[in-house]
Parts: sequence; C-alpha cells; structure tokens
Amino acid sequence: MARSGEFGKNWWARRWISVLESFGWSNRLQRGRSYARYGNVLEVVVAPGEVRAKVQGSRARPYRVTIRVKPLDDAEWEKVTSAMAEQAVFAARLLAGEMPENIEEVFTRNRVSLFPSSGRDIVTTCSCPDWANPCKHVAAVYYVLGQEFDRDPFLLFLLRGRSRDGLMAALRAKRMQAECPGVDRRPSPRRAAAPAKHDCAASRQGAEGVGGGCTGTWSGAGNGARDDGQAVLEAVFASTEAFWAGDVRKVEALPVSVSPPVVPGAIAKRLGVPRPWRSSRDFDEGRFAVVLADYYKTVSREALSLAYDGGGNGTGMTGCGERAGGDGNADAGGDTGEPARGV
Repeated sequence: MARSGEFGKNWWARRWISVLESFGWSNRLQRGRSYARYGNVLEVVVAPGEVRAKVQGSRARPYRVTIRVKPLDDAEWEKVTSAMAEQAVFAARLLAGEMPENIEEVFTRNRVSLFPSSGRDIVTTCSCPDWANPCKHVAAVYYVLGQEFDRDPFLLFLLRGRSRDGLMAALRAKRMQAECPGVDRRPSPRRAAAPAKHDCAASRQGAEGVGGGCTGTWSGAGNGARDDGQAVLEAVFASTEAFWAGDVRKVEALPVSVSPPVVPGAIAKRLGVPRPWRSSRDFDEGRFAVVLADYYKTVSREALSLAYDGGGNGTGMTGCGERAGGDGNADAGGDTGEPARGV
C-alpha cells in the first residue's frame, strides 16, 4: 500500500485518508490510488455537503462522480463555533487559515464529527458501469480530496455545510462579543440620524483621570446622558478631535509587552497571495510564502531593535528576551539570521 502522505502533507489531509482507509475499503481504494496519482481526476468541485468530480476512465467521455456527506445543521454549527470562539488559540489559527490540531475534539464534545464516522456517512454515485462501492473513480476522488484539503483546509468545513466566509464571520462576531460584552457593535441609529453633541470641556477634564477616558455627557435624539461602553464608542465616531484631547503622557506611561504571536505571519496568511502575483506564469506560491515570511522576520527584528535598543532600555534585549538581531523575533519566534531575499 502506498503511503497516504502522497495525498496529504498536513495532518488534516492525512486524517481524511486514514479515516477512509479505516472503513475496510483498502482493496477498492487501492484501485483508485493509481488513477489519482496519474492525473485521471480532471475536475473536483466542493460544495456544502457535496463533492462533484470528473474522472477519466477507459472510455472517451469522463465519468461523473458525486460524493455526499451530511452537513451539520445550523444549531450544530452554532454549538461548534461557540466552542471554537471560547479558545483564543483556535480562533487565531483559523482566522490565519490554519487548522488547530485538536479541532476534532471541539466537534466531538458537541456530539458531531468533522470527518465521516463510518462508511454509512458517505453516499456516492458514479456514471461508470462498475457496481462496486467505492469504484476506482470514486476512490480516486477520495485521494485527490486529500490534496485539496491540504491546499485549503476550509474545504473540510464547507463539506460539512459552512463556508470559509461564514465560519470566519461567526468566529469574529463571537470573539468580539466575548471580549466586549457590553458594547453593541452595530451602527447606532441615533448616530446615523444626527451627530451627537459632545461636551469637550468635560472630555478634557475626564482625560486627566487615571484612565484618560472621555466622561463627557452625550446627548441626541432624546436619549439623554449615557456613561456606558456604547457612549464611549459613540464618542470616538462623533468627535475625533475630542478623542485625541487626552494627556499624551498617560499613554506613554502604559506598559508594553512584546511576545511571539500564536500564529507567525497571521495577517499575511489571512490575506493570502496578492492577485497580481497569481497571474504570473512563473509564480510559485510556496516560494512566495517563504520569501514573505523572511521579510516579516527581518522587519520584526528591525522594529524590536529600534524600539528597545534605540528606545533606551539599556539592555540591548528585545521584548522576547533575546538580543535584537538574534533568534527572538516577534513575528516568527525564530529566525535563520539571514537577510531578507528578493523575489
């Protein structure tokens, strides 16, 4: 038997292959593995709960394959996304396009499964005359799906009924709700109808306090005075001039801590490859990621050196506990010491 790593580099793709092989389909899957290896799978489209594919067989016209997996319903996804959002590491990795290694536990705790639990969870069809299930054409698609999941782990969620955008929006909303439970992030009707009036003198007086916050009275549309989190948020939108009228020394005295992020280069991973690069004939996505990560490391080192060495802490140490220019950079948590290379 060929190694499943041929069709899966990352753990979630290997897990997909190992789950299928655990269903006792080894002989049937082996027939399709060579089809997948030699490029007989011409097209694969993943949709919520369904995969559609075209596989070139012995006949001139490709066979049509469908693979259906029951998607989770809205209530089940609500439980799963709530559990994901409770763990900052999960949210950070997913928002950066990475799959946390113990994400299956989140599904299991909520009595659902990310991967099929048995062969009965999968319904397949193929236009070929072979009655075996899975036939070699379906088996080939199974293996190619491992490669597709390697490329985009969010296809696994899509197969279970949730698109990448839908999952990300739910996670962001739940994380925001958890971090700021008293603040309504929706646009304020009062703010949209008429700008609130702001007592700048009161704001400046409040800015001298310990928090340096704005404690002025806000009025508009007959709502009267408010001093809750929503009023502070409205202050920012209503009068940016007053917002910046605080004591700068208070801000400069705030303690700053620098440490490696949970996910190195998270913003770059979330944004993906710039569109102009994708259109280049010689474009190498893997090479782009390596070069960009190298630039991130270099910029992080320089920023830490400027902030800590130039800022006068007198130690020559970065916020990560390493000397500036060494291995402790803020972005990647490690570095080769080589300068950034051009593309």
